[in-house]
Amino acid sequence: MIRCKLKKYAIILPLCAVFFTLLCTYTYLRFYNYFNSDYAEKLSPKGVFCRVAGNGDFNASGNVACIFIVVFVLFLFYIFTDDNVSYIVRLKSRASFVTRRIADCAVFAFLFSFLIEAVSVVAALICFDINLILESNFLQYSALELLTLFLFYFRAGLVMLSFGIIISPKVAPIITIALIFTEFFADVAFMISRVWLPFRDAIVLSRLMNGEMVLSDMWGIILRALLMMFMLIFSSYFLYQKKDVLSNVKK
Repeated sequence: MIRCKLKKYAIILPLCAVFFTLLCTYTYLRFYNYFNSDYAEKLSPKGVFCRVAGNGDFNASGNVACIFIVVFVLFLFYIFTDDNVSYIVRLKSRASFVTRRIADCAVFAFLFSFLIEAVSVVAALICFDINLILESNFLQYSALELLTLFLFYFRAGLVMLSFGIIISPKVAPIITIALIFTEFFADVAFMISRVWLPFRDAIVLSRLMNGEMVLSDMWGIILRALLMMFMLIFSSYFLYQKKDVLSNVKK
């Protein structure tokens, strides 16, 4: 089983890296004319860096909640596709099955988030002066965003796991994507600024660089994420104990 998972990661991770690299390249190419515009010339180098690297489209909320989430959920579904009857009955208990699924969510969420931030940081290092990057605390803020992205995608994976138990593993990816889309478009369409939406906690780099939040705000983000994850993990264990394993699994 471990060898099978490693083979899947050997396929998925390079595909993710290529996709993120192409999207990041496209993002920076879009800003090429901006680099050479009269307006950009009036800004300080730090101002240009903050607008392009800090507020760039690559890891903006639209990509994180609409594009990356689809990629994440589909690949996680591919990782999950080994829950046949013979595999499940060999496990010591139902809890061990849920534990393995949670571990899959955590590992892939971290690797997925790491690739996003790695591509973002490498692109900034290539296009901007290292002293400017260090002065802007870009690396430190990127590390914090790695944490928040991990918490966001881990939560998405746990949501998918829960709906896979409640309804069906094949329907769970669609429901998960629909929920995240609903969060994002509710924010965009109705301008819900006073209501907390979980996806907003995923993006902290631009907010930290622009002074829209301070480092102490991270504690609130982490506590909210931990509370949601605890509830989802507890419900997954509880629901799977009551589930008819053979109902949605082909022999």
